[in-house]
Amino acid sequence: MSAASALSPYPIDHEARCGTAPSAQESVADKVRVGGSATIRVVATSMFPWIRPGDQAFIRRYDFSQINSGDVILYERANRLFIHRVIRRITRPGLGGDVTLLVVKGDALDRPDAPVSAKEFLGRAIRIHRGKRHIDLQSFSQTVLGKFLAGVSGLTRFVYGPLRSLRFSNSR
Repeated sequence: MSAASALSPYPIDHEARCGTAPSAQESVADKVRVGGSATIRVVATSMFPWIRPGDQAFIRRYDFSQINSGDVILYERANRLFIHRVIRRITRPGLGGDVTLLVVKGDALDRPDAPVSAKEFLGRAIRIHRGKRHIDLQSFSQTVLGKFLAGVSGLTRFVYGPLRSLRFSNSR
């Protein structure tokens, strides 16, 4: 399936203020699950500046066990789609044995999301289209940058927190 044929005009819903029609979410999730890939437009700022509103993320179905820290993934939770960076893998005891989960976080957010299960996981972002520019997230430099961002993710509140405060105080 080509990126053009999997194009979905519906947004990825990162934050509570952005909505996505349930049927649109289902079609994007189905395109990844059944067709193996989808291209979706980002509308929120939770991954800013690395992934920006208006960017198109090319998502490919991927083996959950092959996802590593620094990878950008798409997952579905409570009928909403999220695209966030994997910070680390964790293992928790479950009824049928140990369960592996992914700790994920939007680069511009202060806290990680609740861990992502294999059932919620849809795929991995492999390319970002920004205007005429194409960013290959599987390239060596982007892989290193992703691992670095995952490693320093706990510090983002010290960068983005003051910026949000400045923006809020200037809007009064």
